Amino acid sequence: MNWKSYFLPAIGASLVAGCAGPLDQRWDDPVYQSLQSRYTNHDRLVADSMDTESDAVMVGIESLQELSVDDAIRIAIDHSPRLRSAGYRIDAASGRVLQAGLYPNPSINFGGEALGSNAGNGGESTYVIEQEIVLGGKLDRARDVAESDRLAARAEFVAEEFSVATRVTRAYFAAASAQERLNKRLELSALASQLLEAATAKVEAGSATEPDRLRAEVVFEQAQIQLESARFESEATRKGLAATIGLDRPIVLPLSTAVYQLPNLPSYEELLGATLDANSRISLAQIAITRARQAHKLAKAQGVPDLVVSVGPRYSDIDNETTVDVGLGIQIPLFDRNQGEVQATLAERLSASAQLRGVQLELLSEVANAWPVYQSASTAATRYQGRLLPKAERTLDLTRQAYRSGKADYLRLLDAQQVVIESRIAYVDTLQQLQAAAALLNELSQSNTPWRNPREENQPQAEVNQQ
Repeated sequence: MNWKSYFLPAIGASLVAGCAGPLDQRWDDPVYQSLQSRYTNHDRLVADSMDTESDAVMVGIESLQELSVDDAIRIAIDHSPRLRSAGYRIDAASGRVLQAGLYPNPSINFGGEALGSNAGNGGESTYVIEQEIVLGGKLDRARDVAESDRLAARAEFVAEEFSVATRVTRAYFAAASAQERLNKRLELSALASQLLEAATAKVEAGSATEPDRLRAEVVFEQAQIQLESARFESEATRKGLAATIGLDRPIVLPLSTAVYQLPNLPSYEELLGATLDANSRISLAQIAITRARQAHKLAKAQGVPDLVVSVGPRYSDIDNETTVDVGLGIQIPLFDRNQGEVQATLAERLSASAQLRGVQLELLSEVANAWPVYQSASTAATRYQGRLLPKAERTLDLTRQAYRSGKADYLRLLDAQQVVIESRIAYVDTLQQLQAAAALLNELSQSNTPWRNPREENQPQAEVNQQ
């Protein structure tokens, strides 16, 4: 039985080769590798040295002296559970691409006949290696479908990244605007207090009436109510920004990106073009078309039966001889040719093509609805900055001159100062609306990603007009 000395090692080698299969690593691209390393290392850091996710976020914040909007977005992206989950979905999809390209494992079978007979011989024994031969290009088709799923996972990751950036931008400028309003309300409260003191002094001097003092008291109480409301709003927006970033405690760092820094977006036509070209929802719809086409090809390929080949030695102890058995088998596609799945995938292919047009129309509508909000806020902010605030400041200067020359009383001066501060508060409200609208349009167009750039230390802040 010398055949065993060379045939059994051959069986083992065949099994190893069959289990390995043709390994196609087209999925193993740099984007996947960077994501896998990024999120795996982050989770290991949290598990080994952090008690909570909030502690991990604090590591990124404590190294800063001030917090810009891009810093806030970077920290939120690095610690976003939803974004990290999207990264792991890329990992899962990549594994399925690998699995889809693996060849079926071979099998080894042992058979024995007439063993333990009274004649004292060992009967017949067979060792058979069986391998399924995949026909019709099923592995390539299955791998193409899985690759489409991986690309869709990547597009969903990018969409979630922009979603995080938009939420953080809105929360950031809500907090920055609330701080500005609080500062203006503090000025108004001080003016109201001065107004009340002046009115009280005039009443006591006999140059004003009691209704004048009551009016000053009403203005003072209104200023106090508005001040408390602004203080609560500032605290709430700070907490909201912290929660959006991933903290369970308020942010105490100064916000370095001023709300007065006006966003600079391209024209409406350029935004539409960028949205239809770069938006992840368009990418997902296009990938869905490709996937449906590949799934249709896979369904047709699955109608092709696979070939089963077997080979192995047969040893007869009775005749003291060794022979080789060879087998070949294939299904006859008489009834099931996978025709139902072919029909279903064809319908899904047509549906995916129609869905792309629907996504394009939805995005066109969203840009069309967001643009007037941005344009209106931008126009209002420009008018505030270029016309209204300068006129209010000029009025205040003239009133001060008239007060110094004795042509205007103190109450009139305080009223002029109050108008200026109220105008500045309205300007801040407009700027917050402008920043929120710009963030939404940027999410739709997905063309501006400053947070992806490395943070520059000691970067000088842009000079802004904080009228």
